[in-house]
Amino acid sequence: MTGDRTRVYVDENLPHQVAPALMAAFRSTIFSSHKDEGLTGVLDLPLFEVLRKRKFNVIVTRDIAQSMTAAERDGLRAAGLHWVGVREPRSARGIHFHSAIVSAIAASVPVITRDVGAAPRAFFVQCEHLQWTNPIASELL
Repeated sequence: MTGDRTRVYVDENLPHQVAPALMAAFRSTIFSSHKDEGLTGVLDLPLFEVLRKRKFNVIVTRDIAQSMTAAERDGLRAAGLHWVGVREPRSARGIHFHSAIVSAIAASVPVITRDVGAAPRAFFVQCEHLQWTNPIASELL
């Protein structure tokens, strides 16, 4: 089906247009949104299981709480999903807000996909435009 290509799910709290934009930039990675997958409105724990069954490796979201809730961390780990939390830019609005998020995700893709076969990790991606000192931090889930 998809071979060994990394599969990245773009959560519903991000614009679904992020997926095709990233797919065009990173041709060796498959990006699919909640809209593409018909998963809009699915609660987190059942979502993680569906993503596991559909062989996703990574979930990208603005829902930072997923990384702090023990049950959700356990669900991510059980599903074998790397979690990418995009921290909202505090200083951007409108198109600048969305471009900050898209550029932050794009900047993180090589880091996140490098060790996709390793133990699931949580990646925290900063979006503060032109203020990055350490834009990507990670820890084991």
